[in-house]
Amino acid sequence: MAVTNYGNFNNFCFHSSLPACNLFHDVPKGCDLTGFSTVNDHSIGNLGLMVVSFIAIIISILFIAFAQRRSGAVGRKEMQILFFSYIIVALSAIFASGGFVTNFRILAWFSAIEIGSTASTAWLLLVNAVVAYQLLPDGGFVSIFLTFFSGLAVFIGVGYMALDSAFDWSGQFESAPSQPYLLRNYAIYSTYLLFPIVAIFVYLILQVNLVIFVLREKRPLILLIFTFLLFIIGQIFEFVVSRYICSNTNGKIDGSLFASLFTLFSFGSLWAYWHSITEDEWMGQALGWDAEMREK
Repeated sequence: MAVTNYGNFNNFCFHSSLPACNLFHDVPKGCDLTGFSTVNDHSIGNLGLMVVSFIAIIISILFIAFAQRRSGAVGRKEMQILFFSYIIVALSAIFASGGFVTNFRILAWFSAIEIGSTASTAWLLLVNAVVAYQLLPDGGFVSIFLTFFSGLAVFIGVGYMALDSAFDWSGQFESAPSQPYLLRNYAIYSTYLLFPIVAIFVYLILQVNLVIFVLREKRPLILLIFTFLLFIIGQIFEFVVSRYICSNTNGKIDGSLFASLFTLFSFGSLWAYWHSITEDEWMGQALGWDAEMREK
């Protein structure tokens, strides 16, 4: 992440095409993402990101279907909810970051959906990390209820803050009325940029502990670390390399294409990791640990 003042989106929006930038008016850009021109001289904006997002939706649907077949896997339904949230992220990204929607109100609504679903997905990832410890019966009513509705609450709460930031309904999330060129929003900065990083870091710690001390295995660590590295690479493309890609392609593509692609790879690796830690030969270890902890 580029060095910047807390809550300040100026550097981010100047060099990248984050959906949060659509919440501000008159955003200065270092490189305009014009995309590809059609035969009718219309611009297809961020075509690469739209294609990757569409593929992400298809793959996520397949993962949800595959999870349904693994009836004995720990956290199966909770993992399905996580991938459903990721589908919302990918679907809203097509409209929020595709570059073909120009109406501010429509763009703000889709951007708010993407921002809210991104925060919700990060929260659900954290919930899945806890579910893996089987403190509550996974797949049970309580676990499903808490997973789904806590994710929905995060989505609605963060989504509302994004909409309020764009339309100034309450005046609580107004960026900087006295400094119109300062793109500052503490709420969106915290929930959209910082919270997912914290959630991923906590997830990584909890899963490392689970694999080493609960399952007593080391092979899944490779997939877990690979998942984390893929996500980091995506963020580097989004926040560091994007400006160079955009300028060297004359605005045809930017880092958001590769950020979306590596995020998709990361979710694919996450699925492989979850699949590996819920293999039948390790279930006895997990259940034995669970029984041991209950006795204590």
